[in-house]
Amino acid sequence: MTRRFTVPGIDQVASSLPLDRFKPPVTIAIKRPPGVSPKLPPWFFREIAYFSYAIPTTGPVDGETTAQEDIFTVSVLTGSVRRITDDRALPEMKSDRDPAWSPSHTSLAIHTATGGEPSRIAVIDRATGAVLQNLVEGHSPEWLDADTILYLGIVDPGTDTARADVFCVDTSTVTVTRITDVGVGGSIGGISWHPSAGLAVAFTEDGGPSPRSSIAVVPAAAVGMARSTGTPVLRTGFTFVTAAGVRAATPDWSPSGDRIAVSTWTDGAANRVGILTIATSSLDLVPGPGPGEPSLSDFGPVFSRDGRLLAFTRGEQDEWSEIWLHTIASGHNRQLTDDGRTRFKGSLDW
Repeated sequence: MTRRFTVPGIDQVASSLPLDRFKPPVTIAIKRPPGVSPKLPPWFFREIAYFSYAIPTTGPVDGETTAQEDIFTVSVLTGSVRRITDDRALPEMKSDRDPAWSPSHTSLAIHTATGGEPSRIAVIDRATGAVLQNLVEGHSPEWLDADTILYLGIVDPGTDTARADVFCVDTSTVTVTRITDVGVGGSIGGISWHPSAGLAVAFTEDGGPSPRSSIAVVPAAAVGMARSTGTPVLRTGFTFVTAAGVRAATPDWSPSGDRIAVSTWTDGAANRVGILTIATSSLDLVPGPGPGEPSLSDFGPVFSRDGRLLAFTRGEQDEWSEIWLHTIASGHNRQLTDDGRTRFKGSLDW
């Protein structure tokens, strides 16, 4: 009889190791199964940035009695959580959300708002949370390059035709350029940039007989042309890459630019996450929660920097969530954070 075995992914091996006291570089004296690399991959020493708020229903959570939204990071190596911004002592509501690592990984672009003021794009220090730059009104930042941030801005605010389009801001000159023009009836709910594959957007269209939530791609050259000429890309310049009938949002490019991680849903079912292959429009779903908790939703997947893992959140929609890791090759899932279902987490960036 031929013996068969399954080679575990590096994440599966890592999940069983006592790594809480290790710091890079790490040498681990273990007998590796066949096929497991002797070197730990770069993602192993990365921090995943996210925003989070407490849910103090029965008492303070980490000293918090309100749902202030702050920026955190979690170590993929140890699971240790670090708070970057801290608004717990403020008398009014402050929202710090949607962190995006700068190319140098030394700072984060976020959007921030206090009270009822519109959200603004800001750059903060990764170590202290100090504001390095306070830029323009907008939300959902994404770095295009070391000097330019893409973001979503509201067109025709305060009207029945208000909608979100993509803009970019030069961090040196604070010059703003409009990148897309989806037109009345459409809106953009999320973006992801890849220097060669282009700009992936979550496009929504409400009303009419066929409301739409799809993923579209704007070629990198078209984004460059919009930046240089100031003429935004119209909806006719979008290439829709999700199959008809598939509802999807929260795009995140793979490092290779041939796949996009997305959140997807159907009526009456919990959200799931998956990997969309551009060439075929096929969507491969990540295994969901076990049968004991079928109502838990998975949302907001992001690729590791080598494309081997996804990080995503799992929890009760709009209530609590934890961060999970999925090893693509082996299909192994493991939980990375555990706040006892007392916090909501979202908008991951690896």
